[in-house]
Amino acid sequence: MDAHRLIKLAQKTGDEAVVSKLIDRLYELYFVENKSIADHDVLKRVTTEVGLDADKVDDVLNSDQFEADVRRDEMSAAQSGVQGVPFFVINQKYAISGAQPYEVMVNALKQISEEE
Repeated sequence: MDAHRLIKLAQKTGDEAVVSKLIDRLYELYFVENKSIADHDVLKRVTTEVGLDADKVDDVLNSDQFEADVRRDEMSAAQSGVQGVPFFVINQKYAISGAQPYEVMVNALKQISEEE
């Protein structure tokens, strides 16, 4: 939950590069470095590394800030039928579930663009 709340903080900055770096580093920490992304020390290090303000990070970690936003995202995903990852929602209307070959994604996007 805390990692998701910090992604919300990063999104609030409006800097997509920071958001992207944070998400990439969280995946790397979890899947490559076998670190706990629930650990506040790990989260503080990575958020500082990507350029988030340390005081704002502490404020989020010491409160329930952005928790309601994350819960709304969870509810929205469940209502959209998300049961796993990856799951792509396009134009709030079309869904592509699971890891799909490149050709499937291209064909789906072409079909969607023709319908829109």
